[in-house]
Amino acid sequence: MDTKDTAGGKIRVGFRQALGLLIPYIRGRIATQIKSVWLIIVYLICFQTLVLGIAIAEASVIAVGIGLVVVGLTLFMEGLLLGLMPLGERVGLRLPQKSTLAVVLVFAFLLGFLATLAEPSIQILQTTGRSVKAWEAPLLHMMLTKHSHALVYSVGLGVGAAVLLGMVRFYRSWSLKPLIYCLVAGLVGFTAWSFLDPNMIHLTGLAWDCGAVTTGPVTVPLVLALGIGISRMVGTQESGTMGFGLVTLASLVPVFAVFLLGLSYLPHVPPPMKETDFFGMEHREKIKPLFRS
Repeated sequence: MDTKDTAGGKIRVGFRQALGLLIPYIRGRIATQIKSVWLIIVYLICFQTLVLGIAIAEASVIAVGIGLVVVGLTLFMEGLLLGLMPLGERVGLRLPQKSTLAVVLVFAFLLGFLATLAEPSIQILQTTGRSVKAWEAPLLHMMLTKHSHALVYSVGLGVGAAVLLGMVRFYRSWSLKPLIYCLVAGLVGFTAWSFLDPNMIHLTGLAWDCGAVTTGPVTVPLVLALGIGISRMVGTQESGTMGFGLVTLASLVPVFAVFLLGLSYLPHVPPPMKETDFFGMEHREKIKPLFRS
Protein backbone atom coordinates (compact mmCIF):
# COMPACT_ATOMS: atom_id res chain seq x y z
CA MET A 1 0.00 0.00 0.00
CA ASP A 2 1.36 3.39 -0.96
CA THR A 3 1.67 6.28 1.41
CA LYS A 4 -1.36 8.58 1.21
CA ASP A 5 -2.33 11.83 2.85
CA THR A 6 -5.56 11.64 4.80
CA ALA A 7 -8.09 14.40 5.22
CA GLY A 8 -6.79 15.18 8.68
CA GLY A 9 -3.30 15.89 7.41
CA LYS A 10 -1.88 12.63 8.74
CA ILE A 11 0.15 10.23 6.66
CA ARG A 12 -1.11 6.69 6.26
CA VAL A 13 1.70 4.16 6.01
CA GLY A 14 1.26 0.66 4.68
CA PHE A 15 2.32 -2.44 6.59
CA ARG A 16 5.44 -3.09 4.53
CA GLN A 17 6.48 0.53 4.71
CA ALA A 18 5.95 0.50 8.47
CA LEU A 19 8.19 -2.54 8.77
CA GLY A 20 10.75 -0.83 6.59
CA LEU A 21 10.82 2.06 9.02
CA LEU A 22 10.62 0.07 12.25
CA ILE A 23 13.16 -2.67 11.57
CA PRO A 24 16.17 -0.34 11.08
CA TYR A 25 15.06 1.70 14.10
CA ILE A 26 14.71 -1.39 16.33
CA ARG A 27 17.99 -2.77 15.02
CA GLY A 28 19.73 0.47 15.94
CA ARG A 29 18.23 0.51 19.44
CA ILE A 30 19.24 -3.10 20.09
CA ALA A 31 22.74 -2.40 18.77
CA THR A 32 23.03 0.49 21.22
CA GLN A 33 22.22 -1.78 24.16
CA ILE A 34 24.60 -4.47 22.92
CA LYS A 35 27.37 -1.86 22.87
CA SER A 36 26.48 -1.00 26.46
CA VAL A 37 26.63 -4.52 27.89
CA TRP A 38 29.05 -6.50 25.72
CA LEU A 39 32.17 -5.36 27.57
CA ILE A 40 31.00 -6.44 31.02
CA ILE A 41 29.74 -9.75 29.59
CA VAL A 42 33.09 -10.48 27.91
CA TYR A 43 34.91 -9.49 31.09
CA LEU A 44 32.87 -11.87 33.26
CA ILE A 45 33.26 -14.75 30.80
CA CYS A 46 37.02 -14.24 30.47
CA PHE A 47 37.48 -13.90 34.22
CA GLN A 48 35.56 -17.09 34.92
CA THR A 49 37.23 -19.17 32.23
CA LEU A 50 40.78 -17.77 32.18
CA VAL A 51 41.38 -16.59 35.74
CA LEU A 52 39.18 -18.90 37.80
CA GLY A 53 39.47 -21.78 35.34
CA ILE A 54 35.78 -22.64 35.66
CA ALA A 55 33.79 -23.78 32.65
CA ILE A 56 30.58 -21.93 31.90
CA ALA A 57 27.70 -24.19 32.88
CA GLU A 58 24.41 -24.04 30.98
CA ALA A 59 25.83 -21.69 28.38
CA SER A 60 22.64 -21.80 26.30
CA VAL A 61 20.52 -20.68 29.25
CA ILE A 62 22.95 -17.87 30.00
CA ALA A 63 22.92 -16.81 26.35
CA VAL A 64 19.13 -16.65 26.36
CA GLY A 65 19.23 -14.66 29.58
CA ILE A 66 21.69 -12.16 28.10
CA GLY A 67 19.46 -11.82 25.06
CA LEU A 68 16.49 -11.10 27.29
CA VAL A 69 18.54 -8.49 29.14
CA VAL A 70 19.36 -6.72 25.88
CA VAL A 71 15.75 -6.80 24.70
CA GLY A 72 14.50 -5.72 28.13
CA LEU A 73 16.92 -2.80 28.28
CA THR A 74 15.89 -1.76 24.78
CA LEU A 75 12.20 -1.76 25.66
CA PHE A 76 12.83 -0.08 28.99
CA MET A 77 14.89 2.76 27.51
CA GLU A 78 12.30 3.26 24.80
CA GLY A 79 9.58 3.42 27.44
CA LEU A 80 11.53 6.05 29.34
CA LEU A 81 12.07 8.18 26.26
CA LEU A 82 8.48 7.90 25.03
CA GLY A 83 6.60 7.72 28.32
CA LEU A 84 7.99 8.55 31.73
CA MET A 85 10.36 11.39 30.90
CA PRO A 86 8.03 13.35 28.56
CA LEU A 87 5.19 12.87 31.04
CA GLY A 88 7.25 14.10 33.96
CA GLU A 89 8.59 17.10 32.08
CA ARG A 90 5.15 18.01 30.71
CA VAL A 91 3.68 17.92 34.20
CA GLY A 92 6.58 20.03 35.42
CA LEU A 93 5.90 22.64 32.74
CA ARG A 94 2.13 22.84 33.27
CA LEU A 95 1.82 22.38 37.03
CA PRO A 96 3.26 25.79 38.06
CA GLN A 97 0.91 27.52 35.59
CA LYS A 98 -2.27 25.91 36.89
CA SER A 99 -1.58 25.32 40.60
CA THR A 100 -0.38 27.08 43.71
CA LEU A 101 2.95 26.44 45.40
CA ALA A 102 1.26 24.28 48.04
CA VAL A 103 -0.22 21.97 45.38
CA VAL A 104 3.16 21.73 43.62
CA LEU A 105 4.87 20.76 46.87
CA VAL A 106 2.28 18.12 47.75
CA PHE A 107 2.47 16.68 44.23
CA ALA A 108 6.28 16.63 44.33
CA PHE A 109 6.31 14.87 47.70
CA LEU A 110 3.85 12.19 46.59
CA LEU A 111 5.70 11.69 43.31
CA GLY A 112 8.98 11.06 45.12
CA PHE A 113 7.32 8.74 47.63
CA LEU A 114 5.37 6.67 45.10
CA ALA A 115 8.23 6.48 42.60
CA THR A 116 10.43 5.01 45.32
CA LEU A 117 7.87 2.34 46.15
CA ALA A 118 7.83 1.38 42.46
CA GLU A 119 11.62 0.93 42.34
CA PRO A 120 12.60 -2.68 41.57
CA SER A 121 15.78 -2.28 43.63
CA ILE A 122 13.88 -1.16 46.75
CA GLN A 123 12.19 -4.55 46.88
CA ILE A 124 15.58 -6.19 47.40
CA LEU A 125 15.72 -4.62 50.85
CA GLN A 126 12.81 -6.81 51.91
CA THR A 127 14.67 -10.02 51.00
CA THR A 128 18.16 -9.32 52.37
CA GLY A 129 17.24 -9.74 56.03
CA ARG A 130 17.63 -13.51 55.89
CA SER A 131 21.42 -13.20 55.68
CA VAL A 132 21.70 -11.00 58.80
CA LYS A 133 22.21 -12.88 62.05
CA ALA A 134 19.98 -11.53 64.81
CA TRP A 135 22.58 -11.93 67.56
CA GLU A 136 25.28 -10.07 65.63
CA ALA A 137 23.18 -7.07 64.53
CA PRO A 138 19.79 -7.07 66.30
CA LEU A 139 18.70 -3.63 65.08
CA LEU A 140 19.66 -4.32 61.48
CA HIS A 141 17.97 -7.72 61.58
CA MET A 142 14.73 -6.28 62.92
CA MET A 143 14.60 -3.50 60.33
CA LEU A 144 15.24 -5.90 57.45
CA THR A 145 12.78 -8.56 58.58
CA LYS A 146 10.08 -7.53 61.01
CA HIS A 147 9.98 -3.88 59.95
CA SER A 148 11.10 -4.14 56.32
CA HIS A 149 7.98 -2.31 55.13
CA ALA A 150 8.70 0.55 57.52
CA LEU A 151 12.21 0.72 56.09
CA VAL A 152 10.87 0.98 52.54
CA TYR A 153 8.37 3.64 53.56
CA SER A 154 11.07 5.64 55.35
CA VAL A 155 13.19 5.65 52.20
CA GLY A 156 10.14 6.77 50.21
CA LEU A 157 9.44 9.55 52.70
CA GLY A 158 13.06 10.63 52.42
CA VAL A 159 12.86 10.83 48.64
CA GLY A 160 9.55 12.68 48.86
CA ALA A 161 11.07 15.20 51.26
CA ALA A 162 14.06 15.62 48.95
CA VAL A 163 11.88 16.30 45.90
CA LEU A 164 9.82 18.76 47.95
CA LEU A 165 13.01 20.52 49.05
CA GLY A 166 14.13 20.65 45.43
CA MET A 167 10.87 22.31 44.39
CA VAL A 168 11.29 24.96 47.10
CA ARG A 169 14.81 25.50 45.83
CA PHE A 170 13.52 26.12 42.30
CA TYR A 171 10.90 28.59 43.48
CA ARG A 172 13.28 30.45 45.80
CA SER A 173 16.27 30.25 43.44
CA TRP A 174 18.44 28.76 46.17
CA SER A 175 21.93 27.63 45.35
CA LEU A 176 22.49 23.87 45.47
CA LYS A 177 25.90 24.16 47.13
CA PRO A 178 24.77 25.18 50.66
CA LEU A 179 22.15 22.42 50.70
CA ILE A 180 24.74 19.81 49.76
CA TYR A 181 27.19 21.10 52.36
CA CYS A 182 24.57 20.99 55.12
CA LEU A 183 23.30 17.52 54.20
CA VAL A 184 26.76 16.00 53.83
CA ALA A 185 27.97 17.57 57.08
CA GLY A 186 24.93 16.25 58.93
CA LEU A 187 25.34 12.77 57.47
CA VAL A 188 29.04 12.66 58.31
CA GLY A 189 28.21 13.62 61.89
CA PHE A 190 25.44 11.02 62.08
CA THR A 191 27.75 8.36 60.66
CA ALA A 192 30.54 9.21 63.09
CA TRP A 193 28.14 8.99 66.03
CA SER A 194 26.78 5.66 64.76
CA PHE A 195 30.21 4.08 65.08
CA LEU A 196 30.00 4.67 68.84
CA ASP A 197 26.85 2.55 69.24
CA PRO A 198 27.12 -1.25 68.86
CA ASN A 199 23.73 -1.48 67.14
CA MET A 200 23.81 1.67 65.01
CA ILE A 201 27.22 0.80 63.59
CA HIS A 202 25.63 -2.09 61.70
CA LEU A 203 22.91 0.19 60.36
CA THR A 204 25.34 2.68 58.82
CA GLY A 205 26.03 0.65 55.69
CA LEU A 206 22.34 0.00 55.10
CA ALA A 207 21.48 3.69 55.50
CA TRP A 208 24.00 4.74 52.85
CA ASP A 209 23.00 1.89 50.55
CA CYS A 210 19.39 3.07 50.77
CA GLY A 211 20.55 6.40 49.39
CA ALA A 212 22.00 4.61 46.37
CA VAL A 213 18.85 2.49 45.93
CA THR A 214 16.85 5.65 45.25
CA THR A 215 18.86 6.37 42.09
CA GLY A 216 17.00 3.64 40.25
CA PRO A 217 15.41 3.38 36.80
CA VAL A 218 12.01 4.70 37.91
CA THR A 219 12.85 7.49 40.34
CA VAL A 220 15.66 9.17 38.41
CA PRO A 221 13.84 9.75 35.08
CA LEU A 222 10.67 10.99 36.79
CA VAL A 223 12.39 13.24 39.31
CA LEU A 224 14.86 14.59 36.79
CA ALA A 225 12.19 15.32 34.18
CA LEU A 226 9.93 16.96 36.75
CA GLY A 227 12.78 19.09 38.04
CA ILE A 228 13.81 20.25 34.57
CA GLY A 229 10.21 21.09 33.67
CA ILE A 230 9.47 23.09 36.82
CA SER A 231 12.84 24.86 36.81
CA ARG A 232 12.14 26.09 33.28
CA MET A 233 8.87 27.63 34.38
CA VAL A 234 9.91 29.22 37.66
CA GLY A 235 13.68 29.56 37.31
CA THR A 236 15.76 32.62 36.59
CA GLN A 237 18.52 33.04 34.06
CA GLU A 238 20.04 29.76 35.28
CA SER A 239 16.86 27.76 34.69
CA GLY A 240 18.58 25.67 32.03
CA THR A 241 20.91 24.09 34.60
CA MET A 242 18.97 24.56 37.83
CA GLY A 243 16.85 21.47 37.20
CA PHE A 244 19.84 19.26 37.88
CA GLY A 245 20.91 18.33 41.40
CA LEU A 246 17.53 17.00 42.44
CA VAL A 247 18.75 13.41 42.18
CA THR A 248 21.61 14.27 44.55
CA LEU A 249 19.13 15.50 47.15
CA ALA A 250 17.05 12.36 46.60
CA SER A 251 20.13 10.27 47.39
CA LEU A 252 21.15 12.10 50.58
CA VAL A 253 17.89 12.78 52.42
CA PRO A 254 16.80 9.09 52.56
CA VAL A 255 20.01 8.31 54.46
CA PHE A 256 18.77 10.65 57.19
CA ALA A 257 15.38 8.92 57.12
CA VAL A 258 16.91 5.47 57.69
CA PHE A 259 19.09 6.76 60.52
CA LEU A 260 16.06 8.33 62.21
CA LEU A 261 14.05 5.13 61.80
CA GLY A 262 16.89 3.19 63.40
CA LEU A 263 16.97 5.62 66.31
CA SER A 264 13.26 5.09 66.92
CA TYR A 265 13.76 1.31 67.18
CA LEU A 266 17.06 1.45 69.09
CA PRO A 267 15.58 1.43 72.63
CA HIS A 268 13.59 -1.73 71.84
CA VAL A 269 16.43 -4.04 70.75
CA PRO A 270 19.15 -5.76 72.79
CA PRO A 271 22.85 -5.14 72.14
CA PRO A 272 24.81 -7.54 69.92
CA MET A 273 25.94 -10.69 71.74
CA LYS A 274 27.28 -14.18 71.19
CA GLU A 275 24.99 -16.80 69.69
CA THR A 276 25.00 -18.90 72.85
CA ASP A 277 24.01 -15.89 74.97
CA PHE A 278 21.35 -14.86 72.47
CA PHE A 279 19.50 -18.15 72.80
CA GLY A 280 19.99 -18.36 76.55
CA MET A 281 16.99 -18.16 78.86
CA GLU A 282 18.31 -15.03 80.57
CA HIS A 283 17.96 -13.00 77.35
CA ARG A 284 14.61 -14.41 76.26
CA GLU A 285 12.63 -11.29 77.13
CA LYS A 286 15.17 -9.01 75.45
CA ILE A 287 15.00 -10.77 72.10
CA LYS A 288 11.21 -11.07 71.93
CA PRO A 289 10.80 -7.64 70.23
CA LEU A 290 12.92 -8.90 67.33
CA PHE A 291 10.41 -11.57 66.36
CA ARG A 292 7.09 -10.81 68.05
CA SER A 293 4.58 -9.20 65.68
